[in-house]
Amino acid sequence: MKLRSTALSLSLVAVVALASPATARNVFDDATTTADGYHTYDSDQIDIEHLTQTGEGVYVAVLDTGLLPYWSEYFPEERVATHLGAGFYQTLTFKPGAADACEAVESARGPLRQTNWVSARGSSHGTHVASTILGYSYDSSADDAEGYPLPPIQVRGIAPDVTVIPVKVLADYTIPRLKGCDDPSQQVVFGTDEMVAAGIDYVTDLKESGALGDAPVVINMSLGGSELVGVEQDALDRAIVAGVIIVASAGNEGTEGMGFPGAYAPVISVGAAGWTGEWTEEPGEEPDNGFRYRLWWLKNEKGTPPAPGDLPLPAGSGEVAEGLGVVAETYVADFSSRELEGQQLDVLAPGSWVRGPFPGTPGYNHLPWWSSGQGGPGNYFYVGGTSMAAPHVSAVAALMLEDNPALTQAQVESALKDTAVDIPAGSRQVWDPFQAVPGWSTISWAEDATGEGLVQADEAVAAVTP
Repeated sequence: MKLRSTALSLSLVAVVALASPATARNVFDDATTTADGYHTYDSDQIDIEHLTQTGEGVYVAVLDTGLLPYWSEYFPEERVATHLGAGFYQTLTFKPGAADACEAVESARGPLRQTNWVSARGSSHGTHVASTILGYSYDSSADDAEGYPLPPIQVRGIAPDVTVIPVKVLADYTIPRLKGCDDPSQQVVFGTDEMVAAGIDYVTDLKESGALGDAPVVINMSLGGSELVGVEQDALDRAIVAGVIIVASAGNEGTEGMGFPGAYAPVISVGAAGWTGEWTEEPGEEPDNGFRYRLWWLKNEKGTPPAPGDLPLPAGSGEVAEGLGVVAETYVADFSSRELEGQQLDVLAPGSWVRGPFPGTPGYNHLPWWSSGQGGPGNYFYVGGTSMAAPHVSAVAALMLEDNPALTQAQVESALKDTAVDIPAGSRQVWDPFQAVPGWSTISWAEDATGEGLVQADEAVAAVTP
């Protein structure tokens, strides 16, 4: 049986932590939503700013690594249903491989058991995924150091009024160092097929039992493996029949093809798109002195109507072209899994350099976000992966369900695909500030990478609103 892991690419960049005086408290302690927070390039790329829907009355179950134990430093407490959270775990035993005595292979599995939903120590992945859906509180001294002294702000989520149910199906494991072998023990985060299936069944049980009332439910699965075994397929099928909407990442294997459950046709699968304005002040323009503009991801306008001048940012910061103009500013990430024969890639969503809370390893090693990033590995990262694309679509599905709670899986998928903007095969020039000599890189893709195109939230919601 195959193990499941996060759909996270290796393009993860830390924020440098610089010492500065900590403020007294989280200024957003009493907040119940991020709906009035600042928009970002990725919310603009899918046209969230044109909507009034916020996902109110909808549950989104995040099947992942769980949430950090100090999640309320980032998210409004009312937005996370901790009393509904759960986790699932199996003990694994390893032995030397038959072909390579220094390769540790699984030899036995313990019984499946239910645990709590608190995050795996080895990864903050689930917290970052949830931050795209809910939004988050933000303050970084690294911005100050580069000339952008932002006050503490809230970043708006794609569906800031949904209620997240944290379900931990990816846990910490140690791959042992085998006797006589030089390789050290490895600390890894993954889940078994049974753990993932149990998480899906748990959410379906909540739905069928009436524990959530008549509220619609979305499952976000920013994870994947190389095959779909029966126990997980049965759980997926049961959930869809029960009216649960399931969204999954396509995977980060590029031309090697999609992972599962994303490649399973009934599931809404999501590939990762990027923006040509990354690390620049204006798309297509080289940054001053060949360096980078670090706050390109944050829009200078707050909400609708725009109010320029809220933040010390260039006027066009985070501004993505409207309408069909978005096509010329969108590319498909090279790591995003392509569709092979027999696989179904549905849509694209932002999944390149997505900003969010992601304390380093171990994920429990941190200072509060309002301490301006003092000490340790930092509180925020730019993360790339189809893991980051999937929650954009799960959140858009929640916006659709707010207006039309009776939508089925097939109806949500159809509306998302029918209203997506076609991204033809092609190439784009994207600024890469992290190569040996910062400069433009060419990123290319074929038709097998695009699905039906880039999700457009406003059009998708309009298509299903009675």
